[in-house]
Amino acid sequence: MPRRKTLNVQDFKDWVNKQLVSAWLTPMHKRGLSDSLEHVLQATGNYKGFGYVYADDVRPCLPDETGAAAINPAWTIAHEYRRMYY
Repeated sequence: MPRRKTLNVQDFKDWVNKQLVSAWLTPMHKRGLSDSLEHVLQATGNYKGFGYVYADDVRPCLPDETGAAAINPAWTIAHEYRRMYY
């Protein structure tokens, strides 16, 4: 029977963080990486949240609006996954 292989969670998190700031991955690739990392961090009790890499990536809201109407149209899905996990 083959031996079980393990992966260091910190190494995986560091690698994903580097990938999330790269310009050559699509937002959907970054979403897959984020979802995978969040699953691993949650399953191992290591999830401590994330922050956006650039200040302009925080989803801006329009004043005096609520719900979907409050989302600034200048914000795109590409902004959502430029994050760094703690």
